[in-house]
Amino acid sequence: MLRIVTIVACCFSALSAAAQTPPPPAFLGQIVVPSGLSIDGVTFGGISDLAFDSETGRYLAISDDRVEKGPARYYELELTVTEGAATLNIAATRELKDETGAAFAPKGIDAEGIALDRKGGKLYWSSERDLKNQPALYVSDLDGSNVKRLELPNAYLVDDAKTRGVQNNLGFEGLTLMPGRLIAATENALTQDGPKATPQAGSPARILVIDTATLKPVAEHVYVTEAISKTPTAAEPKYNDNGLSAIAALPDGRFVAVERNFASGVGNHIRFFIADMSRADNILGKDKIDPASVAAVSKSAWFEINEGDFGLDIDNIESFALGPVVDGKQLFVIASDDNFNTGKQFTQFAAFAIPANLGQ
Repeated sequence: MLRIVTIVACCFSALSAAAQTPPPPAFLGQIVVPSGLSIDGVTFGGISDLAFDSETGRYLAISDDRVEKGPARYYELELTVTEGAATLNIAATRELKDETGAAFAPKGIDAEGIALDRKGGKLYWSSERDLKNQPALYVSDLDGSNVKRLELPNAYLVDDAKTRGVQNNLGFEGLTLMPGRLIAATENALTQDGPKATPQAGSPARILVIDTATLKPVAEHVYVTEAISKTPTAAEPKYNDNGLSAIAALPDGRFVAVERNFASGVGNHIRFFIADMSRADNILGKDKIDPASVAAVSKSAWFEINEGDFGLDIDNIESFALGPVVDGKQLFVIASDDNFNTGKQFTQFAAFAIPANLGQ
């Protein structure tokens, strides 16, 4: 069993002292797990979000397997990446159950986000779609019991005519916690709010803010993604996209937003932003919006990863989590979803660091 180094969890004081964009991060290293790895007969992969548990020093990594290669699940990972050394131990696999306590049926969940409230004793996770393409947010006790499915505004629910609700496979992708608030983000616009991202324009995704005491929505905001940045070079399939693939809260009330762009024949282009909801319009209760008339979440560019940057063959990044502070450096980890695409994609954990005392 591989062991991780001793770590001390700490606040991200870098941003709380002054509202600024952090400096470009230093790349520490990566661990790549080939697609197809089997653990007790269940395929490892589909990593779609990370949450760091400062009490155990482990990362929780949720899989978006639609109960086709194993049960709905998340992993507990002991992951250490420092300059010149990297270790990964898949310490545990935890099954996710539905609100009745039963296992999810095949295609009954498409888990994409995970957030841990260790102090409050709660675990949150999101599903992008079920058998009827409906999105969902769940909360449970830390041991996975007492599962509740949160009530969502009608705007997110797909109607029979498919003129309202999340677009297929573009639902709740990002999930994070702020004090007293659960923040859930769709990957692109709701059907009634606008189209998917194009090479000419971004897409007005929605940010849903839920009170963790009442489990009721208290705010909604618009987050406009960037336009698709790369043109496909492959003849077939000719495909490109861009979407909000992960969010991670910062202690000063802002959050990191990860936008993942893919173009066939080119590869991935990952962009990281610092986003601020404080001056965004609250659109709670509106079934449909005119994005042009709404003040959206503001964001500033932080850094980006094109193919080859940092020496990385960057894959399908869908996860971001702030980790511990080690030797005065705030660590964070990004991770990729291999889509269970054996031989063509892989699960990638890449670690970075920035100064922990930025702004002090």
